Amino acid sequence: MADALPVFKYHPDPLATGSVETWDAVCFGCNGARGDIYTGPVYAEKFDDLSLCPWCIADGTAAQKFGASFGDTGTVDGISAKAREEIGSRTPSFTAWQQDRWLACCGDGAAFLGPAGAGELKRDFSGAVRAVREHLENGYGLEDEDLEEFFKGLRKDGDATAYVFRCLSCGNYLAYVDEA
Repeated sequence: MADALPVFKYHPDPLATGSVETWDAVCFGCNGARGDIYTGPVYAEKFDDLSLCPWCIADGTAAQKFGASFGDTGTVDGISAKAREEIGSRTPSFTAWQQDRWLACCGDGAAFLGPAGAGELKRDFSGAVRAVREHLENGYGLEDEDLEEFFKGLRKDGDATAYVFRCLSCGNYLAYVDEA
């Protein structure tokens, strides 16, 4: 039986998002096979393929031992250095079409809830639909029928995907869309 996953403030369910998978690979950080392995991006100068367990990410072992970081916080404005370090060095990130991008609200990083297409947005993240539409209007310059057509074409595993977050303070949904 696998150990219970560590709790990640900024990524509450990395199994559901696909950033962690149940798999008995050996972790390069602790040399253990604990039943779960991180599948998201790892940025490390000397290593381009690291198999790491969520526990070595959570306690900072992976970041310290390999000079690794996980989430890109370079473009996140208005968060503390402590939040930036926790997201970048001790939180599983996610795989996006281009570079992953962490969102923030109320002076803190937001919680990543997962990738979504139009179906998942309507079914699982209905509160995020407005945030996705606003991103398509402001980031893509889409309006009316063009916006609706693009929105309907969003796919969780397709060429255009929405990435959904939620503010830890006010509860508002945030999102952005990335394309292949």
